Amino acid sequence: MINHMTMLGFQMQDEEDFLKLADHAYKNGTLIQTPQGAYVQFQAGGGAELWLQLNREGVAIGMHPHFTGAGLMQIGIEGELQHEEANELDGTFYAWAGAKPGHPGEGLYAFLFDVPDRDRYGSITTSMIRQVQLSAFAHELKVFSNEADYFAYQLERSAGGLILTTETFESTGLNDQGGEPGSTAAFTGRVLRAGWVRNEMTGLYFQWALVRTLGGDIDVVADERLVGEREIQEGDILSGSFWLSGRLVIEE
Repeated sequence: MINHMTMLGFQMQDEEDFLKLADHAYKNGTLIQTPQGAYVQFQAGGGAELWLQLNREGVAIGMHPHFTGAGLMQIGIEGELQHEEANELDGTFYAWAGAKPGHPGEGLYAFLFDVPDRDRYGSITTSMIRQVQLSAFAHELKVFSNEADYFAYQLERSAGGLILTTETFESTGLNDQGGEPGSTAAFTGRVLRAGWVRNEMTGLYFQWALVRTLGGDIDVVADERLVGEREIQEGDILSGSFWLSGRLVIEE
């Protein structure tokens, strides 16, 4: 079964696998103390990471994957979303892509993203302009070798309707009706760089691509089973639906 862990080459299908991963991260990761507890950052090579959460008593209360890559986006942080099931070390930011200094609540579009290391950033005001490194974990994926193939696909699907450009972003987590908002999006962009990344813990490979979309560059990761026979290559047009995880760039 494909899930957010397998998209980084980790083997996880059930609770037992999760506990084994958490134990490995705890024993081999780097402890980062924070006001509400601590994180253990485990790096599996090539940018693949696990962020294990420990409360003030040192008890594990959660763990999230993240991919640290080359993508950057300038955002304005408008607020935080408090999920009902979230713990004190979880975080979800409500942000505007392409926000300008002095106008953090305006931009190209609003979206949500989860933060694996929220407590490291302390107090976040809603007037902040920040840089974020976003990783997008692919739920669905389509890859086109050129713009002509992408537009042909759009024409076939639209039946004479709206044709999308090669750089689009839709905040699906904010548009869903009747449910709690989530950190999901559908976007299209051009692949700037791509390749296979090896998870050094498991020896398994996953696909990575740096994608330029509306608002900035995003690191996309995908389970090899989603990619299909043709691997993602530089210059491709990539389109799909994703879960978003982001880490703020800490200013020195």
